[in-house]
Amino acid sequence: MLKEKMKIIQKKIVLENETAINIGSGGLEVFSTPMLVAFMENTAFNLVENKMEVGMTTVGISLNLKHLKSNRVGDELLCECEIVGIDGKKIIFNIQVMFQGVLVASCEHERFIVNSKKFMSK
Repeated sequence: MLKEKMKIIQKKIVLENETAINIGSGGLEVFSTPMLVAFMENTAFNLVENKMEVGMTTVGISLNLKHLKSNRVGDELLCECEIVGIDGKKIIFNIQVMFQGVLVASCEHERFIVNSKKFMSK
């Protein structure tokens, strides 16, 4: 059962293949914004996925992100995700990524509950 205030924390180590220069989103060897987004979305997905009925999943529908600090290969990041709203099939999350107690990024993210088979048949 999904409810507001549910939380999850995930950790990850920044890898070389996740840098801006390696994925083509920039020219520096720092954790890329696209990979940061993937980390944040994955954390939200993992918070709710095991709460879904059989055959149901969630898909991301919006993300309003602020990427505030850069990180180097080898940095360990913590991502904390909390459900702050549920509106029918829409779930609203607040997500923060921290490095050594410093805010790296924050976002509001929305996911929508869908039937996997119906969604893929469209």
